[in-house]
Amino acid sequence: MARLIEVQDEQETLGCLTIQQGDAVTFSATGGRVLSGQESIEMLGPYVRAVIGDDGKVMTPMGPPNSVIFRANHPGTAHISLVIGDPFHSPKTLPWELTVTL
Repeated sequence: MARLIEVQDEQETLGCLTIQQGDAVTFSATGGRVLSGQESIEMLGPYVRAVIGDDGKVMTPMGPPNSVIFRANHPGTAHISLVIGDPFHSPKTLPWELTVTL
């Protein structure tokens, strides 16, 4: 069964993760890209997180994207870069290594 894995603190985590084929990993980031291993990992997004209100309407905050999702397609190792912080004034990039297993 594929898993949806949420990395809650990108800066405090080691920067490497082993996941299974079919998993999706979500990061709190304003952007990102796959630097190597495009056959193993696919970037989806970036997205703006939204919630459903009491009235059933989707409520979306103002501002830049705040979530990026990567999907594990095939076994292998990929290197990704996450953009965190304010994307307009002080963006920072964080390197991550994702290893995909069967």
